[in-house]
Amino acid sequence: MIEGLPTLDDVEYSGKAVLVRLDVNSPMINSTILDTLRIESHIPTLEELENSKVVILAHQSRPGKKDFTTLETHAEELSKFLGREVEYIDECFSKRVIDRISRMKSGEILMLENVRFYAEERLKRSAEEHSTSFLVQRLYPNFDIFVNDAFSACHRSHASLVGFPPVLPSVVGRLVEREVSALSRVLKGKGRKVFILGGAKIEDSVRVMKNVLERGIAEKVILTGVVGNYFLMLSGVDIGEVNRVVVEDSKEGLDDREMKELYDKFRDKIILPVDVAVEEEGKRKDVELSEVNNKKILDIGLKTISLIKEVVPQYDVAVINGPAGVFEDERFALGTFETLKAVSRAGYSVVGGGHVTTAARMLGIARKMSHVSIAGGACIRFLSGEKLVALEVIKEYWEKKWSSRVRT
Repeated sequence: MIEGLPTLDDVEYSGKAVLVRLDVNSPMINSTILDTLRIESHIPTLEELENSKVVILAHQSRPGKKDFTTLETHAEELSKFLGREVEYIDECFSKRVIDRISRMKSGEILMLENVRFYAEERLKRSAEEHSTSFLVQRLYPNFDIFVNDAFSACHRSHASLVGFPPVLPSVVGRLVEREVSALSRVLKGKGRKVFILGGAKIEDSVRVMKNVLERGIAEKVILTGVVGNYFLMLSGVDIGEVNRVVVEDSKEGLDDREMKELYDKFRDKIILPVDVAVEEEGKRKDVELSEVNNKKILDIGLKTISLIKEVVPQYDVAVINGPAGVFEDERFALGTFETLKAVSRAGYSVVGGGHVTTAARMLGIARKMSHVSIAGGACIRFLSGEKLVALEVIKEYWEKKWSSRVRT
């Protein structure tokens, strides 16, 4: 058990029929997967289940998107990483699927079709309601255990995520276990903590900032990226019209007065950029805040980078979520890359998913971090102190229905 969640340690799975929900949702162009990070992240769970009959449920993108496609390529990639066949079948609950599952032998792995091809998957329903869906009712009688290893989708109340715990003994896989353990240590563990919050999603950063400051979790919060520009603006700095427009487009209805009150309340714990980088004649130029002159802010400046490099390694726990600038452009990657290096020198270092995880991999520093999350929205919600619905459902039904019926 971890944080009240049953894991693979709490059930007997060898030789059993196991339904596993993964999140292999990956960036794709046509039929080519551009980054296999999420696929690779599930290998420990699948390797541990090598003596079971494993059937995989997963999704790719969502209706209307260009990369909304089948899981055939994902099955091929999983096969490469596992070193054994992952058989793909282009349906989810047809008679052909059920017949194939009934003929499975221990050690075989079957990947079913993209669950988001089916309208029931994304309906807004409770776990009990989802458990009556056609998807769940057709599949669950064929399995002994349900394993949720899709941490990055656990904030969604979808049929394949919450519909099985009411009808099958359900636990979390090793990826979920690792994510929950690392992020719980960030929020509940001992030691002095610093959070570096950046990126363009201001509301996400504010949610984390409010949680860690109001609950006394963080000693310092460093703001970079668009969220840093927003709070510079609230503090009275003239960031220029072009940057004000970016902020207004990114703050998603946040109330400026409320955010100003938040800043004033925790002013001594919040560190804002002291300089920034802009583009001038096609090159990077580091300027004082008073010299922005309506040029688009594309990174934090050299003085801010030096400040971060000095401050962050002093902490026992350092968490980074969101890049400091437009790191995809090498001229403006310095702030993000140097901040990541500083985080890696803290006692316990966590990269909080999304674009900054991509930056850590680009820099080749991910292996030096204590934990690199593969999740975006789920990680933000966890760090914001919110409950992840798919995990709460597993806890609920384990306690009231399954704990007394399986090996513990």
